[in-house]
This record gives sequence, C-alpha cells and structure tokens, in this order.
Amino acid sequence: MNQDATRPYELSDDDFDALEALLTSDVVPEDCMNLEMLDGYLAAVVSSPEVVPVERWLPGVWSAHGDEVSFSGGSRMQRAIQLVLAYYNELVDSVGDEDGWEPFCYAVADGDTIGVGEEWIEGFAQGLELWPVDWPERIPDEQVRAVNTLLEETVEPWAAVAEGEVEDEIRLQWLEYARDAIIRITDCWRMLDLPAASPVEIAQVATPRESGPGRNEPCPCGSGKKYKKCCGAD
Repeated sequence: MNQDATRPYELSDDDFDALEALLTSDVVPEDCMNLEMLDGYLAAVVSSPEVVPVERWLPGVWSAHGDEVSFSGGSRMQRAIQLVLAYYNELVDSVGDEDGWEPFCYAVADGDTIGVGEEWIEGFAQGLELWPVDWPERIPDEQVRAVNTLLEETVEPWAAVAEGEVEDEIRLQWLEYARDAIIRITDCWRMLDLPAASPVEIAQVATPRESGPGRNEPCPCGSGKKYKKCCGAD
C-alpha cells in the first residue's frame, strides 16, 4: 500500500491500517461496512457503465439499510470519510488494471462464521444495485450479453456457499475470476467510449481544535442533509 509515482492515489500503509480500524470502530454506525465489504462495493461502483456520484454511493458505506447515519465523533468521523474517499480514488485508479488491483479479503480464523470472500461478494452485489437500471438499453446487444455473462459467472458460484462448505482455495479462485471479469467489463466500457469514474477532491480533515462543517452546510457523510440535521444533530 505504499504510494509511488505509478500509483499516486494508493493509500500509505498507515492510512490503510487507519481506514481498516475506523470502519470497525465505535466512531462509525454499527452496520458500517468493513474493509472487505467496502472493497467489493467500490469495485462494483467504479466499474459501473455510468459514473455513480459520491452522494449516491457514500451513504451505503455507513448503512446498507437506509437507516439514519449517526457518528460518535466529529473530527474522527471526518477522518473516516476522508479515508473512504481516498480508498475510492485508489480503486478508480487501479480497478480494471491487471497489475493494479485485486479483491481484498480477510483470512478466516477457526471459529469464524463468515468464510473467505463472502463479505466481498456481498459488498459487490450492493454496489451493482447502484448501476443504472436501463444500462442494457444504452449499449449494443452483444456487449450486454457479454457483460451479463461476466456478472453472472462472478456472483453465481457464491450460491454454493449456502449449500455446503467450500474450500478457501476455491473461494480465492472465485475472487480471482471476479478480478478478471471486472477488468473485461471496464475494457468493454472503454471500447464503447463511456465516461469513466475519476478521482474526487477530498477536503482537509479538521483537527480537534478546528470547527467541523457549518451547521447549514451539507453533511460530509454524503446523506444530502444539512450537517445540523444529520451527524451534527444534538
């Protein structure tokens, strides 16, 4: 995760670790995505045939159920948002590149009830829900069939998980296929000259001695509400 000239948006090791920790901390809502689910979610978002605006995908990071978003701390909340946006920029820059990205998943310890890759594919499926419903109507039938086949072959194997145990080695092969499928999907969009996602500008995070957003400014969590009606509510 070290930044270099070829990957200007790649998170540093420290930022990557901070993002992973914040997503499972008491700063964020209880049903916030962890890093594995976020990686799958953003992989689908950035490979959409139509650019998904930040205000559409960001609230889903904090709550998949459309619940009211509630953070426990001002400056740490802003830090979490900054790191999620930075991770989005990293994936915008690397997803679709054979040498730039591979799905992130946690190793499973004895006793864990969630297997390798299950949270990644859940996040990916949630991200696919943000694709425009009418996308097949906008591109030639041949490409529609090809992309639909790639998506089906990415998601369908995971149905076997519910029917019995699947070895970790097989799960990792499924994730590798997902990576290759996403590369081919993004290649398809490029050949059709569709607009691609681009890195977003990230506002500086306020320090504890600085004030946060103004009460009447948009909440930085992406809800679309004023700060005073969202994370800044008393």
